[in-house]
Amino acid sequence: MKKNIVLFYIFLVLSFAINIFIIVEGATAGDRSASQSFSFTQMFIDFVKTFAPDSPIVTDPETTHAVIRKLVGHFGLFGVSGIITTVDFLLINDALKKRKAEIIVASSFVGLYIAFISELAQLFTPGRYFTFTDVLIDFSGYLLFGGITFIIFYLVYRHREKKNNVPAMG
Repeated sequence: MKKNIVLFYIFLVLSFAINIFIIVEGATAGDRSASQSFSFTQMFIDFVKTFAPDSPIVTDPETTHAVIRKLVGHFGLFGVSGIITTVDFLLINDALKKRKAEIIVASSFVGLYIAFISELAQLFTPGRYFTFTDVLIDFSGYLLFGGITFIIFYLVYRHREKKNNVPAMG
């Protein structure tokens, strides 16, 4: 039990850190944000160029940048948030003994809230704008990875429960 409380606090700090990072990045000026993401895209393009120089990834860098920005900067980053935040909720669930549905709803609410706030911050940021499409991409990444995390925890929990309830032989 004490081990879970320590892990809960570790994941709580990680959850706050990743979600604050997401909001701060959402409030980063458009030109700076584009520069950061294009640097990452350029590294990816250079990597692909060594294996497939005529690939559409290499020959159409603008589309590649747009796809990577959505996949990594939105879907992927929110996926990481979904994993960390869901683990935190699952760890506190051990202490509180809440129902599984409450954990899913609470974690999903956090994901939707962070997605909305990070996009809302862009209304007040030069060179950025709010889009519901980005909120949906963000929330989808959060839900997918948070859901996978929940399923893994659930299966491990059920496996341990079955293992501990098996009658001893002999």
